[in-house]
Amino acid sequence: NQRFTPVIENGKVVGAITRTDLLRTLYEEFLRRRKIEEVTPKEKPIIGRNLATILKEKFPQEVFNILKISGEIAEGLGYSAYLVGGCVRDLLRGEENLDIDIVIEGDGISFAKLLGEKINAKVRTHQKFGTAQVFTNNLKLDVATARTEYYESPAALPKVESSSIKKDLYRRDFTINTLAVKLNSKDFGLLIDFFGGLRDLREKTIRVLHNLSFVEDPTRAFRAVRFSERFGFKISKHTENLIKSAIEMNLFDKLSGSRLYEELLLSFNETDPVMTLKRLSEYGLLKVINPNLNFTEELENTFRSLQETLSWFNLLFLEEKIDKGLINLLALLSKLKEEDIKSIMERLAPSPKIKEMVINGIRKAKELTQKIPYNDIVTSYKMLKSVKLEVILFAMSLTKDRQKKKVMANYLTELRSIKPILKGDDLKKMGIEPGPIYSKLLQELLEEKLKGKLNTREEEESFIKRRLQTYFPVSP
Repeated sequence: NQRFTPVIENGKVVGAITRTDLLRTLYEEFLRRRKIEEVTPKEKPIIGRNLATILKEKFPQEVFNILKISGEIAEGLGYSAYLVGGCVRDLLRGEENLDIDIVIEGDGISFAKLLGEKINAKVRTHQKFGTAQVFTNNLKLDVATARTEYYESPAALPKVESSSIKKDLYRRDFTINTLAVKLNSKDFGLLIDFFGGLRDLREKTIRVLHNLSFVEDPTRAFRAVRFSERFGFKISKHTENLIKSAIEMNLFDKLSGSRLYEELLLSFNETDPVMTLKRLSEYGLLKVINPNLNFTEELENTFRSLQETLSWFNLLFLEEKIDKGLINLLALLSKLKEEDIKSIMERLAPSPKIKEMVINGIRKAKELTQKIPYNDIVTSYKMLKSVKLEVILFAMSLTKDRQKKKVMANYLTELRSIKPILKGDDLKKMGIEPGPIYSKLLQELLEEKLKGKLNTREEEESFIKRRLQTYFPVSP
């Protein structure tokens, strides 16, 4: 697992190369054959305008104060502190983003501890990575030592070393995420752009920093599509070519199932997951999960129907949380054969519980669309009572039969909340000996209530007495 590979000539070590050097050589030979040119990052940073006023205007007072204090602490330690990442990108886009990431040229953990003391916040450190989290009552701040990363193999998780702010930013996914704002008192608010991020923000472009970007982390391809759809940005032609090359080289095969699964879940959480999934399919990124997974027009219609169903359910204000990951996964895999569904579940490696819920959920939803009756309330109740909410909602979106939609909607809005007033203790008070008869009577009582025939306690008691006469007829 060493970082360097020795170069040996005539039995003697004459030099050393990194694994990244090897990766670069192999991959760039492939790119040369494809006539894809290298991206050359700028050597000198563009020092942009000072954003101090914008920081004060756009951030809550607490955040602004913490940024000022951070700069003062860094100054006192002889460090440089920078605000980086999505919050800078979105600040320049005019959007609020309170995911505060601070990078320190120096010891990030020492800085975080001092910051925690100064603002009376809890600090959690991660010595191995040189990172820390600072928690106030309202905020979480991520603090990191400026670091560089190297990859021992394609798609592996990176190894980390301390470094400069430039090298720290160079390890990031896209140019728009490489912008930094200096926090030191002397230069507070100064925007620094090493890699053309400001240009790409203006031109609304998603662009990687270098040709090895997808070799190092293939999940960046999914992220490129998500950002493109979320922000309405285009993906640069060069970046598109690199995505295609990564697919051709089967780099996604080396990704763990959990990382692929996480990317899918993140795609489901986008404002318009349909367009995100559609674009992923157009780039061939769904096929890296399974060759038969494709976002067809039929599947798009299913997702649109699912969105309508979820909008309807949300308007009920029932305060029930829906597992968006599960319900979208049901939809995404619903047009595949069961053998493909099982294969995908093995590849994504979710928990056994999720795996079972997806496989059985798709099967159950299809069964409901076929078998649920129109005018038999009791039977529909029995069919639905043990089915997960997500599966019922998915079944509603799957069927084109409006009457069946109404049956399932009626269960969710009315039937499932119906309960008899009488309980076992009440039957006992009525002089009925405990035993199997209780479950029979209570089930019959529930069925009558589902039909809307019993509304009061007295009516329920009368019904029980009538049923008792059936079970235990009095001899004349």
